[in-house]
Amino acid sequence: MEKSWRCTVCGYIHTGENPPEICPICGADASFFELVTQDDKASTSSESKAVAKPVVAQTDEKAAIRQALYRISYGLYIITAQSEGRDNGQCANTCFQITSDPARLAIGINKQNFTHELIQKSGKFGVSVLNQTGQDYARRFGYRSGRDVDKFEGLAVHRGESGVILLDDALVTMQATVLNQMDAGTHTLFLADVTNGEILQEGDPMTYAFFRASK
Repeated sequence: MEKSWRCTVCGYIHTGENPPEICPICGADASFFELVTQDDKASTSSESKAVAKPVVAQTDEKAAIRQALYRISYGLYIITAQSEGRDNGQCANTCFQITSDPARLAIGINKQNFTHELIQKSGKFGVSVLNQTGQDYARRFGYRSGRDVDKFEGLAVHRGESGVILLDDALVTMQATVLNQMDAGTHTLFLADVTNGEILQEGDPMTYAFFRASK
């Protein structure tokens, strides 16, 4: 039986083994999708029939929390990884600096994604920071699974010292080695040392809000 995934921003339901990397309705990425269980379906069915005020209030509170989280500002990044001769990349909005000395950052990756599998196997990943003309990269690396297609085909890329592929058309790229990881439910938070960095362009980085507004 195929799984069902609910976008926690707009309520869109996706059917498939994995959540879509970007919601086709509101543009939210895979981190905003939750697995719809049988209990959820039964609860939703019951709530649709009920008119009791406490149920409505609870639903409104959940929606408010999700909308509040949605207002947090994010960047958009292409996270890349390779292992055992396989390369992949995905669009992600969870990438942030932890310390400057030593240079450390963290990324959040959905456990269902192919990139997650490659990072866990190799212990390494790359980050390409998109510029404000990078909408096509966000879509290319967000709408399809790397298990099915080669997302790098036809793109200008180079391979870093760690072996990961990096975009040529990016503001900066970084390579990182995983130090630790934390189970965050549907996602894993990877803490990593930045081992290499390069500045390729000048300009402003792509933000999630800018991407949505310019679609």
